[in-house]
Amino acid sequence: MPPTPDEVWSDRCRGALSNYSEPLLRTVAAKLIKPRVNQAPEDLLDKSVATFANPPVIDRRIRELPEHSRKLLALIALSRQQRWKVGHLITLLTALGHAEGFTPVADALVAGLLFPELPPGHPPLVDFAAWFGGVGMLAAEVFAHPAVSTRARAEELGLPDLAHPEPELTSTPRSADGLDWLLRLAAVWQQVNASPVRFTQANTLFKKDLTRLQADDMLSAPSADLPVKVADSGVLALLWAVSSGLLADEAGELRAVPFPATWDGALAATLTDLFAALPRVEAWDPLAGYNPSDTGLSPTPTAGFLALLLLAKSGRKPPNSAWVSVGSIAEWMWTHHPSWAGMIPLDAQKDKGTGWVMAFLIGVAFPLQLVEVSGENFRLSPLGRHLLAGDREPGNAPTFPQTLLVQPNAEILAYRQGLTPALIGTLSRFAQWKGLGPACTLVLTPEQTYHGLESGLTLPMIVQALTRHSSRPVPPAVADLLQRWASKRERITIFASAVLVEFATPAELDAAVARGIVAIRLTERIGITADGTEPALTQLRLIANRDYEAKPQRCVTVAEDGVTLTIDAAIADLLLDAELGRFATLLPTELNAPRRFRLNPELLRKTVQNNSLADIDGWFIDRTGQPLSPAGRLLMLGPQVAPPTAAQLLVVRFPSSELADGVMQWPETRLLVAERLGPMSVVVHEENLVAFRKVLLDIGVNLLGTASPNTGS
Repeated sequence: MPPTPDEVWSDRCRGALSNYSEPLLRTVAAKLIKPRVNQAPEDLLDKSVATFANPPVIDRRIRELPEHSRKLLALIALSRQQRWKVGHLITLLTALGHAEGFTPVADALVAGLLFPELPPGHPPLVDFAAWFGGVGMLAAEVFAHPAVSTRARAEELGLPDLAHPEPELTSTPRSADGLDWLLRLAAVWQQVNASPVRFTQANTLFKKDLTRLQADDMLSAPSADLPVKVADSGVLALLWAVSSGLLADEAGELRAVPFPATWDGALAATLTDLFAALPRVEAWDPLAGYNPSDTGLSPTPTAGFLALLLLAKSGRKPPNSAWVSVGSIAEWMWTHHPSWAGMIPLDAQKDKGTGWVMAFLIGVAFPLQLVEVSGENFRLSPLGRHLLAGDREPGNAPTFPQTLLVQPNAEILAYRQGLTPALIGTLSRFAQWKGLGPACTLVLTPEQTYHGLESGLTLPMIVQALTRHSSRPVPPAVADLLQRWASKRERITIFASAVLVEFATPAELDAAVARGIVAIRLTERIGITADGTEPALTQLRLIANRDYEAKPQRCVTVAEDGVTLTIDAAIADLLLDAELGRFATLLPTELNAPRRFRLNPELLRKTVQNNSLADIDGWFIDRTGQPLSPAGRLLMLGPQVAPPTAAQLLVVRFPSSELADGVMQWPETRLLVAERLGPMSVVVHEENLVAFRKVLLDIGVNLLGTASPNTGS
């Protein structure tokens, strides 16, 4: 049974506490659990973690915090995001009138109600201030257990009520269906699933990936709820998909992962998940679009959150009197946010950032169903009041399951009234999004069908999904297309010519993929470019090159034990590993040491079932200069010949001299043999016979006969 979210966070808290030095752990425990006697560190860990399941104790500890630290926990709770950069939290507290710098964070850390995000292998933490000073404001992150932050949610933040008592509404209030960003995130998930996106060493997008996102007509199209274009909406969708768990960063390369479990639930749950991921989106600005910065913290996570909090202050009023003008929000942030005014585009500074706030609310918060709009006035929607003002969660809207229309040309119309997060996720796996208007359009293609099958779907599951949600039966022509595409799932890519690059370790291949030198992994150490052309070899340190039309080189040395094979990397070719995999397994290799393999009895026996002994000897002669060693013959042929016997005098006789040679060569048996009597016989001491019998039995050779009564065998 998978752990619950609270159990996951409790384990994370335990991991952080375990990385504290003992003096620091005792200091934190003295605040959190207040032990009366000196206890062992492990007991302090257990009792500290157990506190998170005790709401009355948590409430008392929160009340003991200074006001600024209580507000810090309230901000975390209202954001629904448990992980924050320390710099962003300091910015938010400064906007609320608490300019104490790191002190509010340090107080919560010492109290055991906040924890530092430490990388694996971090040395024991001695002091929080020293940790923050060493990591820096741009990189330091902290997290809170949801059981703690939720208890601080009701803390008053001291924000002003900007609601106009008698708002002049210039148009009918409008609300969104909440699907716009779900559809854009699903579309960008498809793009990354088809072609991974890479980051530079400076953690910025490569120009080709950025251009692809900016030029995509579907991702950059205006919202269907309001005809407003969002700056670099494709980039925002990509970054948002990363922060919400739709895409995973693997060594600087973004790859699509299965849709999170929240997409299987109600729309409100999925929108809540996206809202919680917003503070993790930094390299984007509502006016400037893609805006990576290495000189300071992005103001977007804090300024956007503050704009919603200001609306939440008036959200406790009756809906008709809860309208706030966008100018009032901008005016307040212009004078209170410590960095926003100086970091927004110059043109936006002319109206004190009113355009910036408008772009965020209308482009992000409105389609996320957080706010309602009338002209330049905003108020929280029912979902927004639930998330930020403590109202009850809104009920689910009526569903219309038959919302698809599958056309004979393999195009699909999807009417938004019946779309759900689960259906969007399912369609994204096997049909390509083409348009995100009031009636969204998709198309069935061979490539997307292959992606769906590779993700775990089957042809019946695809047809069933279309049939269950379609207002008409699936056209026979479309069903036939899907059948033909599914039957061609196994495809072969042929390159007229290609340069294969072999790396010493899988980690070096991963680094080359991250740098874009190679794109396709053929094995764990061999890769080629995506189109089969020559990679940028000037960026690699080449040891040697190979001519595959030439005769295979002798590049393997057989050790004295007859089963250990050592590879000469300078003359080995790329086919050697695949060939060796038929006989042997790779041994652990030390840094800068040659790779070694060991003959494997099971692999040898499987090989001899499909290849003659002469063919196997031929390979060993080509690669090592000699036929398969006697020890190798013992491992391979031992179970197939008549078993050896043990005489009364403890003479072990083998059916052939080759097997006896193998016993004398193989270290496991050689140590147990007293002497060799002849070509096919050896002598074993009585006290070694049991061990000798067991070693042979381990490789499938059954030693027949009985031992002397004194052996006890």
